[in-house]
Amino acid sequence: MNKYLLAAIPHGARLTINFILFAILLMATPINAAEIVEFVTPTKNSSPSDLAFDKQGNLWFTEVHGNKIAKLTPSRTKPGTSNGIVEYELPTPNSKPWYLLISKSGDIWFSAWGANIIGKINSQTGKITEFPIPTPKSEPHKLVEHSDGSIWFTEFETNKIGQLNPATGKIQEFKINPGHPHGIALKDGKVWYTQAGKFWKKKFFNKLASLDPQTGQIKEIAIQPKNSVPHAMRLSADGNIWFAQFFGKKLSRLDFSSGNSPAIITYSLGKDGGTPHDFMFDESHNAIWYADNHGDRIGRLDLTKAQPGTSNGVETFNIPTPGAQAGAVALDAEGNVWFAEMGMYFRGKYQSKIGKLTP
Repeated sequence: MNKYLLAAIPHGARLTINFILFAILLMATPINAAEIVEFVTPTKNSSPSDLAFDKQGNLWFTEVHGNKIAKLTPSRTKPGTSNGIVEYELPTPNSKPWYLLISKSGDIWFSAWGANIIGKINSQTGKITEFPIPTPKSEPHKLVEHSDGSIWFTEFETNKIGQLNPATGKIQEFKINPGHPHGIALKDGKVWYTQAGKFWKKKFFNKLASLDPQTGQIKEIAIQPKNSVPHAMRLSADGNIWFAQFFGKKLSRLDFSSGNSPAIITYSLGKDGGTPHDFMFDESHNAIWYADNHGDRIGRLDLTKAQPGTSNGVETFNIPTPGAQAGAVALDAEGNVWFAEMGMYFRGKYQSKIGKLTP
C-alpha cells in the first residue's frame, strides 16, 4: 500500500487493515508445512551413514568416512553448526563404521566393514570394544537385536548371517545362498533378510529369504519387478515385515495370513517418489518415513490413505543440500524426522550433515 495513502487513514482503521492483511497471510500459509534444518559434523567429509536414538533422546550416528561414531544432543544444537555433537574416534584406522543400533541395555552397536568387526560403545563409560568377525572381508551391514540380547547381522560379501553373544563376545556364522544380504529382521524364530546383489556392478538377485538357525533351512522369495533391489528391512510393531525396493520405488510388506508362503503387498512411491534407501515407522501417525537417496528428499507414506499398487498417501520434502544422498532416517519422541546425509560416498563425494525435518 502507498505510504502516503496509508498515512491519510485514521490510526484505528490502519490497525484494522493491518489485522486483516495479517489474517490473510496466515490463512495463505500452510499450518503443517514441514521445516528442514541441518547440522554440521565436526569432522569434514565424515559421510554420516546411519543413526538411532537412545532412551535419553540422544541421536547416535556413524561416520563412515570419518572413522568415528558421534552423539548429537538435540537440546544443545544450533542449525548450521556442530553445537551439541560429540565424536568418538574408533581404535582401528579406516574401519568404515556403517550401520548401528541401540540395544535394550543402551549400548551402541555398530558394524565396521573396513575393520571386519562388530563394535560396541558402552553407554555408561564410552569404552569401545571390537569383536572380530571370523570370516575375513565379510563386510558386515545391518544389525538387529534378538529378545535374548544377541546381536544378529548380515555379512554382505561372504553371504553369511552372523550372531554375536554380548556376554561372551563369540560370533557364530550361518552360511546362506548367494545374493549379498543387506537388510535383516527377526520374526517367529526365523532370520529374514534382503538379497539385492550389487546393482553398481549390474549384478542383481532380487530375493527375500528366511533362515531357520535351528535347522539351517533356507526359504527364498523372488521379488518383482526385475532388478528392483530389495534393500532395507524392518519389523513393525504389529509384527509385519516391511522392506524397501530401492530401484523399484516401492515400499512392501509380507502378508502371512495365507500361511507359510507370504504374499507381497506393495505400495508404489510414484514416478517421483524416489529411491527408498531406508525407512522408519511412525506408529503414532500410522505412517512410514523414508530416505529418498537419489532424489535428495525425505518421503512419507500415509498408511491411512495408502492403497496397494498405487502411490496414494505419498508426500515428499526436498532436502536443502544438493547431493545430500540421505541414507537413513530416525524419529524422535516428538515425531520429528532426523536423517543422515552421506553423499555419494563410493564416488568420493562426501557430505557432513545431519538433517531434521519437523512435520
